[in-house]
Amino acid sequence: MRTKLNYLFILITFAFLHSCGNPKPQLNDFVGTWKSKDNAHIILNQNGTCILKGVNYFKINTFPKNNNTKLNTEGTWRLVNNVDSGIIDGINNGISIVYTIPKDRLKGEIIFYISGHGLTGNNPPWSLFIWDGDPDDMNRYEFTKE
Repeated sequence: MRTKLNYLFILITFAFLHSCGNPKPQLNDFVGTWKSKDNAHIILNQNGTCILKGVNYFKINTFPKNNNTKLNTEGTWRLVNNVDSGIIDGINNGISIVYTIPKDRLKGEIIFYISGHGLTGNNPPWSLFIWDGDPDDMNRYEFTKE
């Protein structure tokens, strides 16, 4: 009986340590539709193109003229390493979206940080976010995969 308990303890310990690993986000993890609490959508396609629908432009670019403006456009996306904010939840990857504002014919870029779940915050399912204001306040404009 004691031997069975020892094996069970070892099995549980191994399973716990294995689940606390540090999986790296993969490109295919992000293909699909992402939604925010304000019903904005970002569609990331396998071929590197993307569609932004109803994204709060003021949270991306805080110029007063962008207040109450929704970003509805197309662009391209890619997984990037060493995002500027440093490591978030042990993850230093991000998603770069390059988009065009049709009426102004201007290009812009958004770097979304990647956050995960679990004890260390670095396990799937992933979420994409940008800071909403001062990062010290920990407010995020966040998108989760549908």
